[in-house]
Amino acid sequence: MRNDASAFQADISGVETSMPETADEFAQHVIETICHASVTPAIGRRTFERCMRALSFGSTARVGFRHPAKAEAVDRVWHERERLFAEYTASPDKLQYLATLPWIGPVTKHSLARRLGIYAAHGERSVA
Repeated sequence: MRNDASAFQADISGVETSMPETADEFAQHVIETICHASVTPAIGRRTFERCMRALSFGSTARVGFRHPAKAEAVDRVWHERERLFAEYTASPDKLQYLATLPWIGPVTKHSLARRLGIYAAHGERSVA
């Protein structure tokens, strides 16, 4: 994980960041995007912190989520992070690949792209 629990404090919503260097960093960006989907920034931060805390203890993200489908997506991303990161780095169209991730759809892929520092050059913008 990034460093410790304090690493989960920063809200990067709307801020471009650098490309992830490890599968853990990649998974955390995906999980953070899932946590922030369709909720306020404060709720997204708290949910992300609870999920990452649960995952760091070897538990399920269901501990931090009331939404079972989002929790399942977070667990899947975390458990398959090495494979997903390898596929992401090998993908020629990273934006298109992001849309294949669990709980990442046509709008949230743009939010995730900004978090990963690869926002589409063709100018597509998310509306949420």
